[in-house]
Amino acid sequence: MCNTWVKRIVKWDKKKVFHFAALESETAKELLKPLLNEYLDENTIILLDEDQIFLRSTAVLRILKYLGFPLYLGLVFFFVPGFIRDGVYDWIAARRYKYGNRYDSCPIPPVEWRDRFLG
Repeated sequence: MCNTWVKRIVKWDKKKVFHFAALESETAKELLKPLLNEYLDENTIILLDEDQIFLRSTAVLRILKYLGFPLYLGLVFFFVPGFIRDGVYDWIAARRYKYGNRYDSCPIPPVEWRDRFLG
């Protein structure tokens, strides 16, 4: 599921705002270690935006904000309390292999997208 969404974000992100790193990568560890007190498992999406970290549903909504119309219409879900949004996020994340493919490691991105991946 992660791979599918990364592909979609790369496709929709015409301004090339987003760059990606696997949570297990050295690049992610270097960037996140000073900002995160705890290890986050592979079920968690993390958005690092101007030295602020956003997790789970808040990260998803902030990504939608940058992707523009019509995707930013999803920002209406900011009115839903965070614990409810994150509960839905966690429920989907726990079942992600039911809805998407499972890979032993992150697939190698196409050559034309390599500049979007860190490390």
